[in-house]
Amino acid sequence: MYSATESGIIVADSFQSLSRDEKILLLRAAKENWSCGAKSVSALIKSVGEGVYNKLKTAFSDPAYRRSVEKNLQKNGVFCVTIESERYPERLKQIPVPPLVLYCRGNAELLKGEHFAIVGSRRTPSSTLSLCRQISGEVAQKMTVVTGIADGADSAALKGALASGKVVCVLPGGHNHIYPSTNAALEREVEKKGLVISEFPPETGIKKYMFVVRNRIIAGLSRGVLVVSAAERSGALITAQYAVDYNREVFAFPHSIGVKSGEGCNKLIKEGAALCRNVLDIFEAFGLEYKTEKQRLSEEEQKIAAIIRREGKAHAAELSAQTGMAVYKVIAVCSSLEIKGIIAREGGNMFSAVK
Repeated sequence: MYSATESGIIVADSFQSLSRDEKILLLRAAKENWSCGAKSVSALIKSVGEGVYNKLKTAFSDPAYRRSVEKNLQKNGVFCVTIESERYPERLKQIPVPPLVLYCRGNAELLKGEHFAIVGSRRTPSSTLSLCRQISGEVAQKMTVVTGIADGADSAALKGALASGKVVCVLPGGHNHIYPSTNAALEREVEKKGLVISEFPPETGIKKYMFVVRNRIIAGLSRGVLVVSAAERSGALITAQYAVDYNREVFAFPHSIGVKSGEGCNKLIKEGAALCRNVLDIFEAFGLEYKTEKQRLSEEEQKIAAIIRREGKAHAAELSAQTGMAVYKVIAVCSSLEIKGIIAREGGNMFSAVK
């Protein structure tokens, strides 16, 4: 399944106590045939100590250990794309510290082609979440959407692109540790229809610093980054800064004055990010054409959408009274309209018009 070079990288990456530089030294030491006094061998001994070096040398060269690493990946349903693999994304390879291994579940073909990141705050207003879902689905017409797995904007971006299957979710830790756990079902859905990746082996738990280093992958994979919401201090802004550092295009939704979850977006626009009102602003920046597709609504959806558009806002109980539908049915229809980006949930079963 893997070439000898790829297998070596995967085995080296299994030693999680080593830094990235030490893993590279280990690979080079093996190429030097562990020769005493060789440059990489000496550097690795100096870094980890002779005792640890001897253990690493023994394990790295042990066929049984190598098989155990591969069997563990297979058991967890994970396959690897190493930095020496043909499938490794060229754009990601160009960033200062590219991952040695991408641990994957899903459709690896999605590593090819153009990618576009959509990120934002966990505390994103419902109307903005609806727009995020809509624009994610529209972006997926031309590029694969890349985002995280957090509540709020990340989840909305995943849901928006899921129907197309053109979506990549980047995890902060290993595949066996989803945070928040409430999004585990969504993550599994992305595995089935899109691709989920991590730079850590599946059993790796999540630590705080991993969210920041994960964000460099989101930006590194992508041709551009859209920040749909961000407080003055936000992980989404870190992703945007990585995008600037990597010479990627940065876009941001504008927000009204006083909206805390939009202060970071407005700051980005002030500092030179492109203001994004709709998908056309993104496609025009990249010279892409956008095909508008009229959404087909059921008769029930048309009735409820017409009432909410007329009233501006309406409660599920009011919609039930006006249409004769049961409240549970109204809520289900409203959920469908919400996914299509036509209305937004305001909380307490209140819905408002988006377009």
